[in-house]
Amino acid sequence: MVKAYKLHKISGISAGLILLVLSISGFFLDHDKWSFLYTTTFSSVPSHILQTENRLFTSYYQQQNNPKHIIVGGHRGLFETLNGGIKFRKVASFQVLAITPYLKTLYIATSNGIYIYNKQLKQIALAGDYITAVSVTQDKIVAVVDKHELVVLNRNTLKILNKREVDIDKKLLKEDISLSRFVRDLHYGRGIFDDDVSLLINDYGAIVLTFLALSGYVIWILIKRKKHPKFVRKLIKTHANIFVIVAIFPFVILAVTGIFLDHASALSQFMRSVTIKHTILPPIYSSLKSDIWSVDYDGKIYRIGNRYGIYKSKNLKDWSFDNRGFAYKMIRKHNNLYISGMGAPNRVLENGKYKVLKNTPHMFRDIVLQNNTISYFSSMNHKGFKLPTFNDITLYTLLLNFHDGSFFSPWWVWINDFAAIILLILSATGFTRWQMLRNRNSSI
Repeated sequence: MVKAYKLHKISGISAGLILLVLSISGFFLDHDKWSFLYTTTFSSVPSHILQTENRLFTSYYQQQNNPKHIIVGGHRGLFETLNGGIKFRKVASFQVLAITPYLKTLYIATSNGIYIYNKQLKQIALAGDYITAVSVTQDKIVAVVDKHELVVLNRNTLKILNKREVDIDKKLLKEDISLSRFVRDLHYGRGIFDDDVSLLINDYGAIVLTFLALSGYVIWILIKRKKHPKFVRKLIKTHANIFVIVAIFPFVILAVTGIFLDHASALSQFMRSVTIKHTILPPIYSSLKSDIWSVDYDGKIYRIGNRYGIYKSKNLKDWSFDNRGFAYKMIRKHNNLYISGMGAPNRVLENGKYKVLKNTPHMFRDIVLQNNTISYFSSMNHKGFKLPTFNDITLYTLLLNFHDGSFFSPWWVWINDFAAIILLILSATGFTRWQMLRNRNSSI
């Protein structure tokens, strides 16, 4: 008991502050839809993290007959330049998730519904909804609401023709996945249950860990100064209770997956080579109701992209498996459908056949026609693309740099590893102490 107490105390003191930073930043990063994360900015930051702000750009449009006219969208808003990028003006402050050109109009998926832009910006449908993807044809607009609901609208009247969740037959959801995909799904709060339940489990762990870090330091300081003994005893009881014990489950998940992600590059070959069988996967992998990352409608066939791949339907009711591999984005150009893969190959659907796109950037965000050739816009590689420049960073980028340690130094991942191991030790010693105290009280 004494040894467990000392180990718990030393562990908490040594890594409590780091765990506090990780829990708070992780909580907000899991809720990347919140607008204030992108409207709150900071200018006094290290210069080496300013460029990481470019990861927030999601969309890129360049007018073919006037290449100096460029429109860029991202979580910081919608930006436009008429002089080839010498100077951008901000058109809107809402989050832009996708820009789909059709004829002479841009259809924009935003955090507040669908907008069109043709010299003037106008909201046309689904106000208040978080639109994550949009596809446009001659007579229809197909939108994805918050990765879980498909909405089909008449393009001319804007009347809603259909609104439904995607219900794929479980027989078509028996794919195995790589350890790499599973680790990421677990850490990002989408790897156990559907309908944001996995995210709530992460939230629970983050909130409890924040409380434990703060209360632990308060207990240690007050005991050391021999002050407020009654308050300390009450705080100790609150510090160790059944709600904290339940939180050990997300603690272990976040700690172990965090260590893997800290060294994702070095472990990538190993993590991709290990396959997790579907028979042992959590329930979410047999439904994927809230996992629509991309959408396309060519006038006859609807296609949606999720972590397994691409599924197609003619009536939004009966779905069939079409192509394997995480379909992060689906972008239609010149009757071809370009698919951006996340942990999967990029490919193109051309003349009814899927082909792998070689030598293209991983997880490209958009496709641009430059000098009659296809260029791939990636958030990590902007060579050849003009972008707005910022002298500040958003709260989201700041939290992300704190969370992955890049705010401090590339070697900070080892500090995060240390904190993750300490969290496992704290979970084990905390559970041991709680169980021993519980047994002692029951025997009295």
